[in-house]
Amino acid sequence: MTLSSSSRPTNPRLALFVIAVVFAIMNADITTVNVALVSLGKDLHADLSDLQWGLNSYMLAFAALIVTAGRLSDVFGRRRCLLAGATVFSVASLLCGIAPTISVLVIGRVLQGAGGALMLPAGMAIISVVYNAEERAVALGTLVGVAGVAQSIGPLVGGFLTAEVSWRLVFLVNLPLVALAMIVAARAIQESHEESASHRIDIAGVVTLVAALTTLLLGLDAAQDRDTDQRTALGLVALSLILFVIFTVVERRTENAIIDRKLFQRPAFLCSCVASWLLGFVFFLFLFIAAVYLQEELGYNALAAGIALVPFSLVLAVTGVMSGRLTKRFQLATLLIVSCAFMAVGLAVLSFVPASYGYAGMVFPFLFIAASAGPGFTLLNTAGLDAVPPERSGQATGMIYLFRFGGGAIGVAAACALHSALFHSHLVSRLSTARLSIAQQKLLEQPGASERIGQIDSGLIANQVEQVRQAFHESFVTAFTGTLRLCLIFPIAFAVLVIVLMGKGRKSELRIKN
Repeated sequence: MTLSSSSRPTNPRLALFVIAVVFAIMNADITTVNVALVSLGKDLHADLSDLQWGLNSYMLAFAALIVTAGRLSDVFGRRRCLLAGATVFSVASLLCGIAPTISVLVIGRVLQGAGGALMLPAGMAIISVVYNAEERAVALGTLVGVAGVAQSIGPLVGGFLTAEVSWRLVFLVNLPLVALAMIVAARAIQESHEESASHRIDIAGVVTLVAALTTLLLGLDAAQDRDTDQRTALGLVALSLILFVIFTVVERRTENAIIDRKLFQRPAFLCSCVASWLLGFVFFLFLFIAAVYLQEELGYNALAAGIALVPFSLVLAVTGVMSGRLTKRFQLATLLIVSCAFMAVGLAVLSFVPASYGYAGMVFPFLFIAASAGPGFTLLNTAGLDAVPPERSGQATGMIYLFRFGGGAIGVAAACALHSALFHSHLVSRLSTARLSIAQQKLLEQPGASERIGQIDSGLIANQVEQVRQAFHESFVTAFTGTLRLCLIFPIAFAVLVIVLMGKGRKSELRIKN
């Protein structure tokens, strides 16, 4: 590792401050946007399938680019990549903030994901360079705490800005924060890079992975649109599977592959990646449909929804930090299995809570789900990094995040597809006696439909309007609970994976020691 010839050495505290700001922005970005989606959808005339891209486009770009971005930071310089990522993120935030259409917003979110992918590994590498082993643990713990706090206040901040000012400010507020981080980084962080780092970038792997993930998400999106021939949706899904196979072949023939298959020979690391995919799938799916449910079914505005999600985010953050200390007393596999149990209980209970209980009936299962996801993400990071040599930790971290956010993007798309199919099926059945046109039924499937039910100009008499209202709410609850119940398979699969692979990992370690 070499440093630049700058006469000003890196200031560790200021470096930590910069990376903490970056972590706060990136972790708050998902939760703040979540509560703004319904208001955003109303203004930009987007339906639920369109809104998923407000989250998915960010996670897709982040997942696909993070491993390659880590290598770029090693080759071209950590500070340079940090500043480049911050610049891209700022421009993207501005584009999202002024977006006139959902398409422009999605482009901005893709660029935000790309900027975040550049910033995260560069920031982690800078911390590794400027702190020794003992101090590094404290610094990383600080970053975990900052990320948790950012996630906790994200829904509240996003809800307040959306309800009191505009959803656009959710994106524009990033600009002064990123500008502050860039100014401090330029003055306080010395450039560094790895002399031995390979200059070869797996472009073919990146392009194939992006194409495969994007095609799969487009296929799931097309499956929700009843105006689209379902053969098109099946064709896109089939094409995505072919592209994933091509990606596997490309990675096997590439020296500097995005996904190092040698790391997968370590059972604990393989478990960390696959389980991160499963947990990312369920977590981001839940977060998306929960925010929509609070606003569409319970009638909360963005601020009220943000406040409602604060306890969830606080438990997520606190349990995530505490779980690291519990590894000194309990085995990782045991803690992960307990997390799976908490997730299964939370999803099951929430799926059976009557809608008439309102938010009071949702709080308890919300906290169970948070108490599983917080430790789950932290412990999977620990398990994965403990299983690889220190010099491979950068690439290993990138791979874990790739699986986590890749799973999250697919989870949100699956949530939309499942929710849309269940909602439409039940709604059509309940409205069989009402004289609603296809256009009016579609209106009920758009964000803010609960506010417009009484405004449907269809010549319906009062009791028929009430029938439509009741059908809408019953269908929405059915879709929400049905989606949650179908997701119960994932924490179960997670637990089985931990039992099988973590057990193999312990046996491998014993053989090595003997």
